[in-house]
Amino acid sequence: MQASATEVQNALGNLNYPIKKRQLVEEAKRQNVSNDVMQILENIPNREYDSSSNVMQEFEGFQKAVQVFHNRQYPARKQELVEEAKNLHVRDVIVRALEACPDKEYSSPADVFNECRARLQGENSI
Repeated sequence: MQASATEVQNALGNLNYPIKKRQLVEEAKRQNVSNDVMQILENIPNREYDSSSNVMQEFEGFQKAVQVFHNRQYPARKQELVEEAKNLHVRDVIVRALEACPDKEYSSPADVFNECRARLQGENSI
């Protein structure tokens, strides 16, 4: 997964801020950003963003988490994923979502994302 911060900045940097996450996602779709970028944007916290730098901060935090999960060996137990995320200083919202996921063995990054997506979307005030 190669989500590009430059792609996000080019697509969303000149919008009128403040802007809500829903509007960011809609604009990204209109700009035909890559699927990797869309996946991250769809998982950033559901809130209003004051500037493109606020969006970039969230994007880069989630991008780091995506890289962590894609670069490791599977299968992996939940506790292994939590510890790895903490050791690599992944954003607290993602660590909390992982901690709330079922204690089981995950077979792939997609398996992790599918289990944690609902928990991430519950984090509205980050």
